[in-house]
Amino acid sequence: MKIKSIKSTKNLKGKTVIVRCDFDVPLKQLTTNNQQLTKIEDYTRLDACLPTIKYLLKKKVKKIILIGSLGRPEGEDNKFSLTPVLKYLNKKLPVTCYQLPVTFDRYLSKKTQEKINVIPDKIVLLENLRFSDREQANCKRLAKNLASLANIYINESFAMSHRTVSSMNAIQDYLPSYAGLHLEKEIKNLSAKFKKPLVIIIGGAKIETKLPVINHFIKSADYILVGGATANNFLKVKGVDVGQSLVEDKYIKEAEKLLKKQKTRNEKQINFKPQLPVTSYQLLLPLDVITQDGKNKSLNEIKKTDRILDIGPKTIILFNGIIKKAQTVIWNGPMGLFENQKFAIGTHKIADTILSSKAQILVGGGETNEIFKNKKIPKNIFISTGGGAMLEFLAGKKLPGLKKLTK
Repeated sequence: MKIKSIKSTKNLKGKTVIVRCDFDVPLKQLTTNNQQLTKIEDYTRLDACLPTIKYLLKKKVKKIILIGSLGRPEGEDNKFSLTPVLKYLNKKLPVTCYQLPVTFDRYLSKKTQEKINVIPDKIVLLENLRFSDREQANCKRLAKNLASLANIYINESFAMSHRTVSSMNAIQDYLPSYAGLHLEKEIKNLSAKFKKPLVIIIGGAKIETKLPVINHFIKSADYILVGGATANNFLKVKGVDVGQSLVEDKYIKEAEKLLKKQKTRNEKQINFKPQLPVTSYQLLLPLDVITQDGKNKSLNEIKKTDRILDIGPKTIILFNGIIKKAQTVIWNGPMGLFENQKFAIGTHKIADTILSSKAQILVGGGETNEIFKNKKIPKNIFISTGGGAMLEFLAGKKLPGLKKLTK
């Protein structure tokens, strides 16, 4: 897919540019000296927008207006203010950002617009867009008012590009629209021709977002390795008693349809001889699991009171053996209850194998990205800022945030 990059715009000097950034960062509330403080736990998404902002400054634009959203506030809520984002950007950018002392009203009033226009600062940061209920409604009036502030619109929020909201979708009808530098990089990596063998690793809990990806790659991928709570649904279809494990019953039929597309895998086709081949052709499920009591159990040992919280050692050996043979690996979602170190072993073992691989690697999803935090990332590994957006893009869906950015 070819994307309209901001680099293709010849004359940016003197223009006012509105940049839709990804400010939806994880926050932690702290109490220090009886004061409530908000700390950003991961700056990855904020760092991703910095090259575009610096590029615009180098091109001598008149003004940069940064917009974005954070969390799911119901109206104005100081817990979701972009103040922590402002503080971080002030440390990272050569000029100081200015935060409006007012939040959005219903449609972004003329009074607010006039205030933005007269602010002398080079960079203006608007407050959380979701403080207005019109943002989520993809309101054309709000989009038009936002667009009236600038000459050019830049999308630098891949992670939100699958959302149909005013600042991502409707606004592109009113301004010349381009992709930011990081968004361009996202599309380039996710649109690349994948070398074979191609291995897809799917984990996490939200099977709703994973099924379209599995369905998309079921014929082209050499292997699809499924772990996490997503695997529970397929195991249940296979007749495995998953006990009290997380299962989304309304997607069981879809999981069953996917498995019906496959033929039972012959064990001789792989270099392993699992004792319980509950796998299907191309799609591999866990052979053993770790339950809530920390015990490693084969699939026929799971009790009705058990919960599956990680993949077991046999599964780790099987999955890692396949990953080592891959030329391309796409990974979304942890293999277990990753936030609890007791059930993060499977995920870390997979990550270790990926870090040592020479294959083309694409990783996406908040929890999955967390695994690689503070680790040196080789050039062959691309960490996407998107979770849901990455999955929908890979599944072949059209993302609302890209509607006028593709050539």
